Amino acid sequence: MVSVAKSIDGYVNVYADKNPIWIVTLSNGETVYQDDGRPDTLPHSAWERLGKYCEENEVYITGMRIKNRSHVEVVGTGGDGYYFCKGAGKFLFGGVTNHSFIAGVLENDVLRVRRWNLPEVIPDAYEERDPAEAGIFLIRRKDCNDKSLSACDDGTRL
Repeated sequence: MVSVAKSIDGYVNVYADKNPIWIVTLSNGETVYQDDGRPDTLPHSAWERLGKYCEENEVYITGMRIKNRSHVEVVGTGGDGYYFCKGAGKFLFGGVTNHSFIAGVLENDVLRVRRWNLPEVIPDAYEERDPAEAGIFLIRRKDCNDKSLSACDDGTRL
């Protein structure tokens, strides 16, 4: 069974003090915090672990935020899926590496992502991406018809 950070423990506290993080809310009410590189935890990517956790526990993401210290930005809520990956770029012969999060929401089979410049968490341009090519970067909500009521309570069944 894969583990995810469901609380701000010592590791998350130190990690979030040094790095911007994503925070997601799940359909079962749990909140999960990014904790990449946690010792003795595989895979090292918290997003990859989150995808496995959602599958194993038949839950899905209901909302996503990006946080750096006290600054919080909402990526989206109520989507059919959520996308996340890290980015880095540099100008030729430049001395500064620009870091970013690329995060977005899948709605009606349209994946809209946005680059967030770090560490300030400044939103940049949107772009649409093909969800079929997103791989492990996209965690999708499973079809409610394939799940039990407890795993996918859309309020339409008894």
